[in-house]
Amino acid sequence: MSATRNRLWLTLLFTTALAFHTLGQAQQKRGISLEPTKQSVSNPLGGGVYRALIIGNQDYADPSGYWRSLKTPLADARAVQRVLRDSYGFRDVRLLANATRRDILLALHDLGKRVQADDNVLVYYAGHGFLEPDTERGYWVPVDAQGTDHTTFLRNSTIRDELSIVSGRARHTLLISDSCFSGTLLRGGSRGMPRDAGSERYYRQVAAKKSVQILSAGGIEYVDDDYAASGHSPFTYFLLNTLSNNQRDVLVTSELAADVTTAVANNVDQVPQSGVLQGSGDELGEFIFLKLDVQVEGVDPERVKVQVNVVPAPPKAESELPQAAEPQSSDTPLRVIAPMPTL
Repeated sequence: MSATRNRLWLTLLFTTALAFHTLGQAQQKRGISLEPTKQSVSNPLGGGVYRALIIGNQDYADPSGYWRSLKTPLADARAVQRVLRDSYGFRDVRLLANATRRDILLALHDLGKRVQADDNVLVYYAGHGFLEPDTERGYWVPVDAQGTDHTTFLRNSTIRDELSIVSGRARHTLLISDSCFSGTLLRGGSRGMPRDAGSERYYRQVAAKKSVQILSAGGIEYVDDDYAASGHSPFTYFLLNTLSNNQRDVLVTSELAADVTTAVANNVDQVPQSGVLQGSGDELGEFIFLKLDVQVEGVDPERVKVQVNVVPAPPKAESELPQAAEPQSSDTPLRVIAPMPTL
């Protein structure tokens, strides 16, 4: 990475971090409270708000006992919510715990109405999944599912339809599914690591193009629930590990998928899959994660500069004006209204 590129990304990331500060101050198998926040942030590479819908299905109430409760989806979902919000600036984040079929459909429908042009939308699901043997149709299994009655499940085609509404408005859409048979969601498209991934030119190219990507815990296979007593599934454990320990200022989905796939396949008997959602208008863009707190060794803090665009306050009434100007204390905090990166 050249010195010029280092300066560009360093300035961009410090600017983004300043904006947030100112604005916000196994081995059971996985067969498959809304908390909105008020603030939103934009992606300096492509514009738009970062939004996420996170679903964790753990406590199943199947009267037949076919769908047993899992150990880790709630912990997985809450940890994903935390890392997206605290480390990557997601500010419209909704957590759905132990969701029924109706809950999931309503949340996806609401997300489709809420998303705006150029937004970056991530949907995460952890819970049971189901594959119909005869038709090879895949499903998410809500907590109110009943035995093998597939009418109480959420079919992949329905998930695709709802995501297509979201992706039709958003710039970048990413579905992460941690359930058995979740690879059935991405049939019809796949994507590997691009040769020039990691370059500034590549980041800017994929930021400008529409993307509808999927990262799944496995293909057409069972996936594990609890990894090495970590309290997380193996897939989400390594997903969180990559996102939490990432020191790259910009991380795209193809890079994330490569890291997670390698780590999972090296440690458990499952292989995550990544690809695109067929027929959704994907244009070979990529979902972009921007790290808010990047540690850069050997940089003098005094040399880090951020240019800001200070928006003038509205004029005050004459009665509100001070009688005499007083010198401003050096301890008075600086209020930055709208940061502007120096590129």
